[in-house]
Amino acid sequence: MAPIQKEGAYTAVVSGASGFIGTELVKQLLEKGYNVRGTVRSTSHTDKIQHLTKLAEALPGTLSLHEANLLQDGSFDSVVSDADYVFHTASPFIRDVTDAKKQLIKPAVEGTKNVLSSVAKHTNTIKRVVLTSSFASIVKPQAGPSSDTYSEEDWNTEVDENAQGADAYRYSKVAAEKAAWAASKQSGFELVTICPTFVLGPVISSRVDATSILDVKGIIEGTNDTLTPWVCDVRDIARAHILAAEIPSAKGRYLVSQDSVVPVKAMTDLLSKHFPQYKFAQGKDAEVKKVINNSKVQQELGLQIHPWQESIIDMATTLIQRGIAKPVSAQ
Repeated sequence: MAPIQKEGAYTAVVSGASGFIGTELVKQLLEKGYNVRGTVRSTSHTDKIQHLTKLAEALPGTLSLHEANLLQDGSFDSVVSDADYVFHTASPFIRDVTDAKKQLIKPAVEGTKNVLSSVAKHTNTIKRVVLTSSFASIVKPQAGPSSDTYSEEDWNTEVDENAQGADAYRYSKVAAEKAAWAASKQSGFELVTICPTFVLGPVISSRVDATSILDVKGIIEGTNDTLTPWVCDVRDIARAHILAAEIPSAKGRYLVSQDSVVPVKAMTDLLSKHFPQYKFAQGKDAEVKKVINNSKVQQELGLQIHPWQESIIDMATTLIQRGIAKPVSAQ
């Protein structure tokens, strides 16, 4: 359960509450009895937030939704006021961009600065901020890890503000996380960052705008045969956020991921075995090798990592169940 104060349950703010990670985080906080304030771009788009209100109806915590604009100064002032924890998950992850600086970099960096500027005004109540960063801020595709495997000590130094394509997303996460650490140092609030790899796991919403959802939807429908080989489970990401907030000794960065490469072929073979009635795209094989040291999050936060097999099966099941993905018959 959520830590209890004399005044009642703790209050947690979740930016980007309707996103893939944000939704799972809201769910787990509500399950623990938190008072949750979720920020969304618009409360009038009921189709994008109704899954959150339904969660609130079924779970013990309380939920209120608030409109907030990442690029508007002071937009988060009122929602973080008197809060205990702030979870900043809102940041764009889109591949088809025409203006990387406008669509990816500015919202990620300026949005983080704006949220944390609001936090700085309320450090008397806010105990800790947990930021959703990414493995993109760690991975170095050209140079590789600084040791045998990637860890929290690695920083992506291969991208800059002029990056395009996938590098533009990587730069947005590097710059946003560094801006967060600078703000924490300047304003004195506690900060922990969570760095997940490619996100799998069950889908709660019927929204289809998350990149990982679109990619796995393509696998199920036979229109895509590639996935990032470093994967994690959305439930583990959300759990890591909460543990990072609640455990007093939590500090620094936490990498959430499987420790080894998961070939796309292994995932599609598993899907074909689990759903024999459907025909899936056949992914490429790859060498299974350990590439990530995920020991810190397990040892310091006690996080138990879901097997990747469970993550991909649960994701496919919920995508099909919700009508998001329409599998091809094997007949």
